[in-house]
Amino acid sequence: MNSTWKLFCRTMRVMGKRRFLYYGAILGMSIGMGMFSVLSSLMMKGVVDISQSGNYQRLIVTVVWIVAAGVVSLIVYRRAAVVYNVEAKRVYGNLYEKILNLEMDLPYAYYEKHHSGEMMSKVSYDLGRMGDIYGSRFRRMIMPFLEVIVYLVPMLVLSPQLTLCLVGVNVVMLLLNMVLAEPFRRVSRELSGINSSMTRKLSDILQGMEQVRMFAHGRETVQEYIQLSQKYAKKSNRKILIASGLESGNRGFDLLCSLVFLALGVFFVQRGYTTLGALAAIYTLYGSFSFQFLQMNRYIPELVAYLAYAQNIFDLLEEKREEKNWYVQKECFQADNDADDTWMAAMDNVSFSYGDKVVLQNYSMRVQRGECVALTGPSGCGKTTVSKLLLGLYPIDGGTITIVGNSVKNMSNRDLRVFFAYVPQEPYLFEGSILENIRMGRLSASTDEIVEAAKVANAHTFIMNLENGYDTPVGERGNRLSGGQRQRIAIARAILKGAPILLMDEATSALDNESERLVNDALRRLRGNKTIIMIAHRTSTIQMADRVCSMNTT
Repeated sequence: MNSTWKLFCRTMRVMGKRRFLYYGAILGMSIGMGMFSVLSSLMMKGVVDISQSGNYQRLIVTVVWIVAAGVVSLIVYRRAAVVYNVEAKRVYGNLYEKILNLEMDLPYAYYEKHHSGEMMSKVSYDLGRMGDIYGSRFRRMIMPFLEVIVYLVPMLVLSPQLTLCLVGVNVVMLLLNMVLAEPFRRVSRELSGINSSMTRKLSDILQGMEQVRMFAHGRETVQEYIQLSQKYAKKSNRKILIASGLESGNRGFDLLCSLVFLALGVFFVQRGYTTLGALAAIYTLYGSFSFQFLQMNRYIPELVAYLAYAQNIFDLLEEKREEKNWYVQKECFQADNDADDTWMAAMDNVSFSYGDKVVLQNYSMRVQRGECVALTGPSGCGKTTVSKLLLGLYPIDGGTITIVGNSVKNMSNRDLRVFFAYVPQEPYLFEGSILENIRMGRLSASTDEIVEAAKVANAHTFIMNLENGYDTPVGERGNRLSGGQRQRIAIARAILKGAPILLMDEATSALDNESERLVNDALRRLRGNKTIIMIAHRTSTIQMADRVCSMNTT
């Protein structure tokens, strides 16, 4: 219970100082709505008392006063509701922005270790339910409590003995519901985990549809998704059963409380502890009073359950972000102020390992300005790792990397990446047109500059042969285009960036001979104008290089 309270407080602190405005809005809504019910009960008391005394002139004054007060209470409620909704949407928007910024700041290693479906689940499922805490769950829990307090004041004034008895009976049910809150939270956390697994499987199925249809493992993946779906349904049914049990118990308890109220009411009127008018007023209020107690009984477990989703988001937000400079925080950091600017890119005695697996050990490579260098070697020798280190996706364990005479130890990762235009083996094209995908290289580029980059990349001709030219949609991940077409668009995007170094990781390895020839023709046009580092194994691509750097396995 203590950990749940701490988690709840942490969830509220996300709002910052504006949470007090948020609390005030809920308080205003509670008072406005509660007072409206109180005024109705006072109207009932006045009618009963006046009917017994016969002073009907007083009845008119009472009605006018209560109606006026009722209008004021509704205005207060409406104004508070507007503020509440604005603040609830504000905090959800801020959380969403934090998650999106976090996705950009997470280190590359995080995405290599975690499935993309896991992130999608957290954003679409967990974050949405955490937002529901601010948008409804907290309000639904706290407003009944505040309204109960509003009802208690006139009820205690009218008959303290009867009111205290009713409160005692309802508190017992409230405590029983709080005991059941923990199973609710546990089931909700299990549902979140299953949903994350389902999203991962679904992502695999949709992105690997060809393999799913062709291979037995694909059908097994579908069956695994179905099994997870069935497991999710069972857990959901369990959650529904707990909720139904609570609802049924609360309804039965409400009937019991009504019987207790009638018995106690008759007893207290006969003993002279209260009047018939006060009893009528309390009975009118008791319906709302009991209903709000039932709401607390229902929504406290649900709020606790939704805190499990908030914990998932907090866990994500606590993930270590990529350092602006990998080396500043290291105890062994030493700025390289005497870096050699003779070379466009240089790696001197670089060592790197993935955990216990050593990939590079005292590796050196130097590339001159305007030179085209092919990096070759057997699979697993560390060619792709070299590209990741040059791009600052990982920090080196030892040695020195200099780019255009600047040591990476003296640069932020963002500044380092300005020097590179990167073309991977399988370039990613975003949903949109060819023009939009090329323009991502430099958002300020004009259409003429985009066309020129496409011409250099040997892409202009095939683009113009398409029905809509540069406005042709590429489809999801560029699936409407061939592999060679996607690769040339990626090269055009890299050219448009205008970076001095073009880094290509197996850019032609998956292409047919004709597509490879067109891509290589594009690279020939760039030779001399840009420094090119190619990770390659095809002979035709290697032959274009001015020099070949061969790597061996460590």
